[in-house]
Amino acid sequence: MSLFVAAWPTEDIRRELTGLNITAVTPELRWVSPEDWHVTLAFLGSVPDDEHDQLAEVLRSIGASEARCDAVLGPETSLLGRHVLCVPVGGLDGLANVVRRATARFNRSPDHGRPFVGHLTLARSRRREAIPAVAAGMAVSSQWLVSQICLVSSTAGRHSARYTSIAIAAIEG
Repeated sequence: MSLFVAAWPTEDIRRELTGLNITAVTPELRWVSPEDWHVTLAFLGSVPDDEHDQLAEVLRSIGASEARCDAVLGPETSLLGRHVLCVPVGGLDGLANVVRRATARFNRSPDHGRPFVGHLTLARSRRREAIPAVAAGMAVSSQWLVSQICLVSSTAGRHSARYTSIAIAAIEG
């Protein structure tokens, strides 16, 4: 089981993104279900169970000290590398940096040094094939107020990961 810290879009945002009808353009992709759409602020890797409570406390202290911020989607769908179709998400760089610094001692991810790239993954390619360029460029212009961050466990499944929120930290400011 791997852990990450995420911001989840509101139900209104999920409905809006579902209405884009991108699946009709490229049905061959592995689509992420709307209830799993999120913006990863920090990958933590496999954190030992006995550290989960401490990690949740760290996130709660972040939430209590940070100001709410807007996650800004768009302006259009894009490709992240050759294998991920996403919506760019701006406005979360500061929050992601605070989360990454505060959770650094718990981080076991080999990717912990990678820079934050705000995005919401919509689909991945099957069998490592490149995503068709036609999937990118659909207009998206929306935003939501990020009022909480979540510690999420990710359990690999046969076709996709299963996400479970194990701690929620309200952003107070």
